[in-house]
Amino acid sequence: MNLVLAIIQPSKLEAVKEALVKLGIQGMTVTGAKGFGRQKGRPLAFLGLLDMEHKPFTTDFVPKVRIEVVVNDDIVDAVVDTIVATAKTGTIGDGKLFVLPVSRAIRIRTGEENAAALNIEEPATLSDPLKK
Repeated sequence: MNLVLAIIQPSKLEAVKEALVKLGIQGMTVTGAKGFGRQKGRPLAFLGLLDMEHKPFTTDFVPKVRIEVVVNDDIVDAVVDTIVATAKTGTIGDGKLFVLPVSRAIRIRTGEENAAALNIEEPATLSDPLKK
């Protein structure tokens, strides 16, 4: 198993998600991120805070989206190729992608491990959070 961690432009998120779903990916985690690379960021006012000289506090970060998906070894290359092809604009700031080994995965509710923990359950077995 591998963790594919991609940091991409926010405008590419929906296209990447749709491409991964077509590939058979059944779940992912997405979080907002800020960072900089070759583009060196751009000054952004940070939460309306003031520095010691009472000037707006700025930080040189660019908004990004972080996608995390754990996949079995047999599809990791297809997932990587799909993300790269879909997120690429050809300009500086397209992002980065990392592949990290995952030694163990556990579905907390059932205790299923590894490949079984990555498979999506049938809808009839999903718990309803509103039921008590």
